[in-house]
Amino acid sequence: MDEKKFEHGALKAGFSGAVAIGWLVFVILFLAFFSEGFRINEKFAFIILSILIMAVLLGGLWLFWSLQMMSKKDWELFRIKGFKWRIIGTFIFLFALLIVLIYGFWYIWTDFSFWQYVAIFLVIILVSGGLMGVVWAPWSAKYKDEMDKYGKEFGKKFEEGFKESFEKKDEK
Repeated sequence: MDEKKFEHGALKAGFSGAVAIGWLVFVILFLAFFSEGFRINEKFAFIILSILIMAVLLGGLWLFWSLQMMSKKDWELFRIKGFKWRIIGTFIFLFALLIVLIYGFWYIWTDFSFWQYVAIFLVIILVSGGLMGVVWAPWSAKYKDEMDKYGKEFGKKFEEGFKESFEKKDEK
């Protein structure tokens, strides 16, 4: 049988929630008590760096787990022309974007007000989202039927497995 069992969904979700809350507490405590010697731009860079670290840790955990959960049929998604390279390119782009933001806030954009830093951040995120849309939208329109087929099957399998892992926990 090629299907793999979805296990420990509640544990993984709980761990992810705990990491996210821990990160938020860390950032609040840092900003409140330990950031006195930092300028506003450096605080932005620090927050983005902490987001990068959290994304790498949680993303790595979930990526490793999801790759283990994929059946041979699920791997067929990567045979759709351009899918694999768009996934890899998206990860590289997002990682590079965070590095550019960290560098930019720490070294380049040094003499702005808080709201100007927020504006810089939001504009860069919006433009980046638009670029990702330009990369993915034409491709997904071209391969819509294939993606629908895999997406519905994979989504149903994931949802059923996630529910099952919570139901097992309730029975104990």
